[in-house]
Amino acid sequence: MTELRMEILTMRAISILTVCCFTVLAAGVGCSGGNAGEDKTGAVAEVTLTRVERAPISDTLVVSGTVTATPNNDVKVGSLVVGRIAEMKVAEGDLVHAGEVLAQVDARPFQDQLTQAEQGVAQARATLENATASRVRNEDLVTRGIAARKDFEDARAQEAVAKANLRQAEAAVSLAQLQVSRTALRSPFDGIVIKRFASVGEQVDGNAGQPVVEVARLGEVELVGNVPAAYLPRLRAGQAVPLTSDAFPNKKFPGHIVAIPAAVDPGSGAGAVRIRVPNGKGLLRIGMFLKAEVPFGTNKDALLIPVAALYRDEEGKTVVYRVEGDTATVADVKTGIANQEQVEIVDGVKQGDTIVLTGGYGLGEKAQIKVKAAEPGGAKSADTKPEAGGKAGDEK
Repeated sequence: MTELRMEILTMRAISILTVCCFTVLAAGVGCSGGNAGEDKTGAVAEVTLTRVERAPISDTLVVSGTVTATPNNDVKVGSLVVGRIAEMKVAEGDLVHAGEVLAQVDARPFQDQLTQAEQGVAQARATLENATASRVRNEDLVTRGIAARKDFEDARAQEAVAKANLRQAEAAVSLAQLQVSRTALRSPFDGIVIKRFASVGEQVDGNAGQPVVEVARLGEVELVGNVPAAYLPRLRAGQAVPLTSDAFPNKKFPGHIVAIPAAVDPGSGAGAVRIRVPNGKGLLRIGMFLKAEVPFGTNKDALLIPVAALYRDEEGKTVVYRVEGDTATVADVKTGIANQEQVEIVDGVKQGDTIVLTGGYGLGEKAQIKVKAAEPGGAKSADTKPEAGGKAGDEK
């Protein structure tokens, strides 16, 4: 009995010891898991920095497009008759005068039609002369009482028919002459040949949808560019606009606005503005790329940052990341004038603040950062300053 009691006590002790061991192990695992949740070496974003600087910035509208001829001064000349091109008298770049023949369609079929029409006139004229003589003779006989009045009336009717036939034959001659003249394709004005659309031997079908030669006057040309609707009320007809072209890097072309649209495209929200440019020397050619800059004003003491330093948060608000030490903190900002390189900050930062330039995407409201060197050719980093009168972000 005593031995049985001892065995029971021993088993209870072992059970209690086992439970204690499991408790200790569980506590150890729990403590270990808590330590693992602490990211002692959390990921740090690599960024480049820049500073908020004061400098002038201009509110400028950039309008770009290609050179076109002014209205009614670019014509695609086509054939008004059906036939084959017998001769092409001009090539691209040739200067031509008003009335000069540009191309010749084979005129032989139309010459034959003209000859036929002229013979018809001769026949109709002879018939009329005979009918007139018959009418005169019958009139005399009626007057003398020899012929019946009906014979005179018939002769007079035949004369009227003969006159109508003659007019009809003369109209056929006029039409045939017109067709012959149409075989010669002529320039409508003094200008330059822009393009040839056909060659000798090709068939033309006699409609305007098949041009043969394009001729334009380039003494003045136009840039037609799409302008956002918000800018249209700020433009005015006659406003001077300087233009540039990549083909002439160091030259500015004077221009002026000639037309502002009364309607905008509902899809793009923009309207086509026409800017006319004198082109007396013929430097500008149709299809050449042009860019116009329309200034609206300048803020001479603006807080500026590079465009690349501007971010948007999850709600779409415009923000920057202000940096102190190795910590970047988000800051809401209000923007003003902007160009392709810089943007004015109206509120949210102050002069001299250091902000994230690149690498800010994905940063939270407050994040640890690591500064890396700015990429070659990129915007200015925080340890560089723009030269006087220059723009932040420009390499001098």
